[in-house]
Amino acid sequence: MKILLLINWKIKYCDEIPDGIQPSDYSCPKETFWFFKYFNEEPQVDVVDISAPEIIEKIENKVRFHFYQTFKVLKQMNDYDLIFVHGSNSAMLLCALKRILHIKTPPILDVDISSFHQAYTSGIIHRLSQFSSKAFDYMVYHTSSQIDYYKDQFPWLVHKSKFIHVGVDYDYWKLKSYPEIKEKDSYIVCVGYRKRDWDTLLKAYDEAKLKEKLYLIGNPDIKCENKNVVVLPFIPIDKLMTYIVNAKYSVIPLDDFNYSFGQLTILQQMAFGVPILAADVPAIRDYISCSDGIISYKPYNIDDLKEKLVKFSKFNKDDMEQMKKKNIIAVKTLLSEKRMALEFEKICKMLNEQ
Repeated sequence: MKILLLINWKIKYCDEIPDGIQPSDYSCPKETFWFFKYFNEEPQVDVVDISAPEIIEKIENKVRFHFYQTFKVLKQMNDYDLIFVHGSNSAMLLCALKRILHIKTPPILDVDISSFHQAYTSGIIHRLSQFSSKAFDYMVYHTSSQIDYYKDQFPWLVHKSKFIHVGVDYDYWKLKSYPEIKEKDSYIVCVGYRKRDWDTLLKAYDEAKLKEKLYLIGNPDIKCENKNVVVLPFIPIDKLMTYIVNAKYSVIPLDDFNYSFGQLTILQQMAFGVPILAADVPAIRDYISCSDGIISYKPYNIDDLKEKLVKFSKFNKDDMEQMKKKNIIAVKTLLSEKRMALEFEKICKMLNEQ
């Protein structure tokens, strides 16, 4: 099967397999791209990212969809058996042209990450999304509760869509090793820049009076007078991972939105066997339920988060070790990248045979 893959991020195009770059962030002719390597019948996957001239990138950022990709692939797209679009904002122009000009294309499979621009229900971009999405042959989403939004705003997609868990490649992450630091197990780590409920976390932490310090990594603008709270800016990935793997546990205080975000954060930490305390929000609820190595709390609820912080801090080493093992088992089974890939392969085959 020949697949034309449009992705809504930039990658590195290489002649040789690079070191230190995740498989989703490079394309090399010596290796099938990303999770497609786990298909039972290995496909040919040609990847087109969102790279564009600077002036066009500025325009795309304002209109919030990527149209330059479409112009790059129009001539050759019918040489493929399937167009796989990862990120709906990379599908908008292509699908609009398909409807307006009655362009013939291979089947189009869309992966809708953010409920069509963060679950908007009005505006020009929303109307364009509604119009263009009628050209989708199938759609996949990674947060099960997004189906409620589709039923309300995109009912024509409900019968030709499916929820699939995002998977992580444990075999990739298990090869990574990071040094043990002197602060190991003496702090709680919280990673992220946007869409985090810092206020609830900081208030709950203040009231919990824990012996563990709290490291907040990624947002240098956080203001806190508690001397046990360490605020760090965005740091290199190796240093970040060192802080994560040496933490006693991680807190993921996501805001409550009905679309996919924060999933790779929780999956990567699970792959390292980090016990996790996470907000029970739609974006990661499907993933929390896959492992007993994660405890959830009610979003925006200071008392519940305080209670769970205290509970976590009372766990002994055996308790924490069991949570670590359960998180690793989850990403090797229910939340594995291979399992996700095989689910996608079934859909690709179905579309190719229509």
